[in-house]
Amino acid sequence: MKAALIEFRLESATQNVREFYASRAGTHTFFTKEAVCSALLYEEYLARDRKADFKPLSFPFQATPAMGVDVRLLEVVYKAGDKPDVGLLRYGKQKLLMPGSVFRCMVWGDIPMLQAGQIILIGKKRAAAEITTCVVAEVTPDTVTGGTVLPVQVSPMRLPAIYSPLTLTARYAIIRVPLSADIRRFAISGYAAPLLEE
Repeated sequence: MKAALIEFRLESATQNVREFYASRAGTHTFFTKEAVCSALLYEEYLARDRKADFKPLSFPFQATPAMGVDVRLLEVVYKAGDKPDVGLLRYGKQKLLMPGSVFRCMVWGDIPMLQAGQIILIGKKRAAAEITTCVVAEVTPDTVTGGTVLPVQVSPMRLPAIYSPLTLTARYAIIRVPLSADIRRFAISGYAAPLLEE
């Protein structure tokens, strides 16, 4: 199986909305596996099928969430103007992921061509990000490989009681899985990705 360890650095600001409450928009300091896969296969600028917008996403490869390695946040205050009927939020604060923030993830399966220096578009605002590290390798999953374990994303309905979530939403849970003899995994450059059956 082909796999890759990827690190990328944001080149422009973006947002990965966490909560939007009382005119405050927070942001997650990670990107989901769907965001990673979409960024690596981004073709929307060529053609977009509006009918497919609400179909479940499927990809020819799997990924871990892109976890923040060095994240820079900035809280921005905005104001839409003094007219009472602007039709927009008039005042609020939002947190942005700033340029220079670094994220790490792994992808495996039928992965696209990847290389250091490649530009991807990721996040809600499709921020440009440069792949700074890309180690592609042929791997064989086993139950003995070690390394620094990257978190994985699962359905919250499948969250085992023994795993404590790093993030839990109605749609997904991001968990750190302790390596044991019954969990298959693979490693690249000292980082391990557990393979949980979905």
